Amino acid sequence: DLRMLFAFAGAVAIIVVAFAVLRVRRTPVRIHAGVIPGAVLFGTGWAISGGCPAIPIVQVASGYLPAFVTIAGIVVGTRLCRWANTKYFHLDTGSCGR
Repeated sequence: DLRMLFAFAGAVAIIVVAFAVLRVRRTPVRIHAGVIPGAVLFGTGWAISGGCPAIPIVQVASGYLPAFVTIAGIVVGTRLCRWANTKYFHLDTGSCGR
């Protein structure tokens, strides 16, 4: 089923046209050191859970209590990431970190 692929491709096409119309210019910026491993972990989490992180909240609201396991995984994963960054990596978290 290619619906999700087509949805993402459509979104990319729309933003490309919008950027061209608005004449948005990219500024050369170094990629933050945590972007690649963060993207891999985030994508892996999506693949394992079968959906975006907002879905478990909807599932719990509709009475599907096993979604609490996914929510707990999100909370534990966030805390582990902050702990590992503080202890080992020392990556600049920018405006997202506290």
